[in-house]
Amino acid sequence: ETITSRKILGVKRSKQHKSHVLGNVKHSQVLSNLWRRLVKNSYYEVAGNKILFWKDLWIGQEVLMQVFPDLANICTNLEVAVADSWSPQGWNFFFRRHLNDWEVCRFVELLQMIDGFKGTTVEDDTFRWKHDKDGKFSVGRIYRKEVFRMPENKIGPWKHVWKRMAPTKVKCFAWLVISKACLTHEILQKKGLPIVSRCMLCSDARETNNHLFLHCKVTSQLWTMFLSLTETKWSMPEHTADLLSCWIRRGGSKTQKKWWRIIPHCIWWTIWRERNGRNFADRFNNIQKIKESCITTFYFWCKEHCIENAEQLVDLLGLL
Repeated sequence: ETITSRKILGVKRSKQHKSHVLGNVKHSQVLSNLWRRLVKNSYYEVAGNKILFWKDLWIGQEVLMQVFPDLANICTNLEVAVADSWSPQGWNFFFRRHLNDWEVCRFVELLQMIDGFKGTTVEDDTFRWKHDKDGKFSVGRIYRKEVFRMPENKIGPWKHVWKRMAPTKVKCFAWLVISKACLTHEILQKKGLPIVSRCMLCSDARETNNHLFLHCKVTSQLWTMFLSLTETKWSMPEHTADLLSCWIRRGGSKTQKKWWRIIPHCIWWTIWRERNGRNFADRFNNIQKIKESCITTFYFWCKEHCIENAEQLVDLLGLL
């Protein structure tokens, strides 16, 4: 490719490199997905110096090699640039043989398709953003186009992480949880560490992301505590990302909906701190202490963001 994602995005693509944020997701996979979305919403402003006539998307909706594969197969050079195929007198094509009658018709279609080309210039080829008149690309513009204009059910769990009234570091941690990037035993084993996986809270199962934050019997008691407070019946999903996607408060006041949204953040943060305390500081709290820590943390988050009626949570401490 002549104008590559490496040049546009300013980063290197590597099959071996892995993102530190996304854990076991390959960097090349993330970049390829981003590049496809970027290309879909951009176009080439052709000067012709570097863009390939047959292989690059410079006119129409598809590359010419895909639209006219029969003509491309008999072309002598598929790497020819647009500028090398164009002259003030018209287009120059070099085929390995004379065209058959049916190929002449296809050739006419090709000429009609590229008839609107205004000719080459001495300027460089440029990559333009199609959704704004100035054609300039920015991260903010692709963010608004690709996220805010997408249907709600296709946005993904990011909104349920970042649009919540929790400390920034907790939001970052929640993002790691749903990305399965926390350094649980499961991830450490994948990184090659020779450790025996065991849940530090219940000792009944391997320490995986889904087990630790959803299904562990200690964690389950925290979920049950909050669900009982709101008299909510709940069936726990398999994955953490699925939980955030369906963690929606049906009914209740606006105040209840506000503090309902930060419950997963609070539980995950409490569980991770308890897990690390047992793992690194040999500090074991019983379930009563863990519940008190969770409710206390939750209460101060509510007070910090001026969520009304947070005092009712204090009454819950007396019921533990």
